[in-house]
Amino acid sequence: MMNSKLHKNSLFFSKKLIFPAILLITFTTALYSQSKYTIDYYGIVAAGVDDNMSKMTSDLYYSQLCEINTYTVNDMRQGLKMDQEPSSSDFTDGRVSLYAVISKKENSSKWISTITLYDSSRKATLSEAKEYDSFYKILMEPKSTLKDTISALLSGSGTAHADSSGSSKQGQAIQSTEFLSGTWSGEDSIDKIVIMRGGRGFVIFKNGASMNITVAIKSESGSQQIVITQNGKANASFFTELPREMALKAAVNADPIKWILEIIDEDTLSGTKFSLINKNDSAQNGTISVLWKRKS
Repeated sequence: MMNSKLHKNSLFFSKKLIFPAILLITFTTALYSQSKYTIDYYGIVAAGVDDNMSKMTSDLYYSQLCEINTYTVNDMRQGLKMDQEPSSSDFTDGRVSLYAVISKKENSSKWISTITLYDSSRKATLSEAKEYDSFYKILMEPKSTLKDTISALLSGSGTAHADSSGSSKQGQAIQSTEFLSGTWSGEDSIDKIVIMRGGRGFVIFKNGASMNITVAIKSESGSQQIVITQNGKANASFFTELPREMALKAAVNADPIKWILEIIDEDTLSGTKFSLINKNDSAQNGTISVLWKRKS
């Protein structure tokens, strides 16, 4: 009789415990599945960094993302040449897209890594920049730093940038250099000019030289100009209008090369390049008319 009562009591308590346990498991599973974000990872843009180091850094970010249980990560780097920042048109609707831009700070040995996230549901681009004493300090960051940065961006923190409407910019007051982002061409000695968001970029010459540049908007007498300036030390290979021996001597004390351009339309810039030219068999400051076209 006693055993029968004990058996009934044990069944009663078992039923009382099983039902809440099932509820708890169901709730936990639902909560976990809701916390998952699917992130499309597009790699990094790293001006002035060799290909091997760039690939190593891109792989590191991807590896850290995959180790964060909160995210499901899609590797979108296959076949993608990241020589410029992707735009919202490159991303998949309904997804969160992520990439990083790494660049050297102007007139400094420090580096800046900017994590950029595009949230298609909000049609918003958000970014968070962090400064490092050296490039290798970026590689030494724990994955918790990346996780915290992405969490902050997903919650709406960071620097927000509205999507460009794609309309013509001629005659409008331009507040940001963002609409210039992309690849440009237009000079015989230059293979391509890459302008990135945030007022940075680089020029690749056909002779293999690479020049970092800064991009700014300047208002002058009621009109706006695009001012693009060499960032960093001069290199004889930048002065393609000069004979090689003349360029080697002149580069030592040369002023930074500068372009002052006006907007003709969304895909065309026209203006003047300020550089060294060959005049009377000597290197002198001079100007060259240029026309830049956006590459499709």
